[in-house]
Amino acid sequence: MAFHVNRIYHLVWIFLFSVILLIGRLFYLQILESDQLSISALKGRILEVPLAPPRGDILDRYGLSMTNIIPETRLIIFPAQLIDSPRVLADLIPIIGAKEVAIIARLAQNTGQPFSWRIPDDPAVIRQLQAKNIPGVVLTRINARYSNLASHVIGYMNAADNQGVSGIEQAYDHVLRGLQASYVAAMIDASQKPIPGLGFRKVGPAASADSGQVVLTLDRSIQSVVERVLDRHMEKGSVVILDPRSGEVLAMASRPNFRAEQLSEYLNLTAAPLINRAVMGYQPGSVFKLVIAAAALEEKVVQPNQMFFDAGYIDVNNIRFQGWDYEKGSRGQITFTQALAYSSNPVFIQVGLTLGAEKVITYAQKFGFGQSVGLAIKDEVGGNLPNPGQVYAGDLANLSIGQGMLEVTPIQVASLVATLINDGIKVQPRLVKKVVEPGGRLQEMPAARAGVRVVSARTASALREMMKAVTSYGTGVAAQVDRYGSAGKTGSAETGKTGVSGKSINHAWFAGYAPLNNPRYVAVVFIEEGMSGSDVAAPIFREIMENLLQ
Repeated sequence: MAFHVNRIYHLVWIFLFSVILLIGRLFYLQILESDQLSISALKGRILEVPLAPPRGDILDRYGLSMTNIIPETRLIIFPAQLIDSPRVLADLIPIIGAKEVAIIARLAQNTGQPFSWRIPDDPAVIRQLQAKNIPGVVLTRINARYSNLASHVIGYMNAADNQGVSGIEQAYDHVLRGLQASYVAAMIDASQKPIPGLGFRKVGPAASADSGQVVLTLDRSIQSVVERVLDRHMEKGSVVILDPRSGEVLAMASRPNFRAEQLSEYLNLTAAPLINRAVMGYQPGSVFKLVIAAAALEEKVVQPNQMFFDAGYIDVNNIRFQGWDYEKGSRGQITFTQALAYSSNPVFIQVGLTLGAEKVITYAQKFGFGQSVGLAIKDEVGGNLPNPGQVYAGDLANLSIGQGMLEVTPIQVASLVATLINDGIKVQPRLVKKVVEPGGRLQEMPAARAGVRVVSARTASALREMMKAVTSYGTGVAAQVDRYGSAGKTGSAETGKTGVSGKSINHAWFAGYAPLNNPRYVAVVFIEEGMSGSDVAAPIFREIMENLLQ
């Protein structure tokens, strides 16, 4: 009997203990964990469709965004609804076109997952889509990552993993890359279809704590001016605008341009639009005469008013080197200043031969040629300078007029002109002003290092006066800027190719500055196969400067 009572007693205690555990579990789930469980249950019914990869902003020198500034219209497509209802696709055809709808249908069939699709930013199209209210199709607006502004500087990402592969996007990927993307959230049923009547919500990350910002030296307004002028006048080439005092790049543009979100359209084009021509190497032609003149003045080989005889040609080791205007005959006696103004090949070959290869190449290196200037762009090249020991008389004659085994980049030429403005002191060009790291820590870029003297202030001043002659009465009169004045040097570099007419195809250059008093801008205009620095590059320089100085 006692055994029976004890057994009942134990069973009661086990029952009571189980009830207490059950009540405790219910209390934990319904009271303590109710919010979390509700969120988990809700998440199972919420579908998030990414709209844009998480990236920090790239800003200009004044904090104006260079990215995420162009409004863009997107359709969010829910394949489950489209596949079950061909009528939905039929409704889209008269609005966005059969070709677009065919691509959307194919993607919907292949992926099975919701995706976004960019459509033309056309108010009429948007109104029709809003009026139709097509099931499975959501209309939303975002700011596209890229515009056509400074495309080659900003760079682009790999669509597969959102990793920067070009320009600032690549150089500062570790700063710009974020974790949280903007997305559209929709309530769905068990078959992955949006639940009617519950609507959609666009969710964007707050000012991102997990991605940083990069502040460039570019001035967005100056960049815009340059881009507009290039769109009117240039098919292939580049323009660089430099602040001569600080070395900061105020604008850098290359043509052909490209749209980073449509890369597949540009990959196989022979015009190579993805190349940043501002940091690529090309023969400089007569622009290099600035280096010859600086070296000759510094070494006291010549004086600005020293007289030379220009016969229209010069023979070196039985090789005849002609002036660019050889057909016009001899210029006769001219000063060294006039030789620069008229871009006399015979005179500059005489001066280059007097200097010798060692000194010519040494001064070119001092001005920064033969090595990259150190911008934060992985594709920047250093150009090419020959080994002095391998430069013979004929090679030196070619080198003295910017031809032969010589390649320079537009940014290097801009640095050369800035050095002359700075009384012979070379300042390092730079493109990045500061970086705001993820979490908000500010990383100021080091201030421009104390410049290195390349030539004396006297030489730089004398050469600036000679450059004024180029735009006053020489080959660069088309670069003269009314009311403000300008100075510079033209260049027409032979490419070794000829056109259908048999005429030599040349690269066109103009490198200069404005205004004359207290120069604010150095500008280098390079036009690939542009033929004439005087006729093609110089007028572009003038138009840009007139826009910037007015």
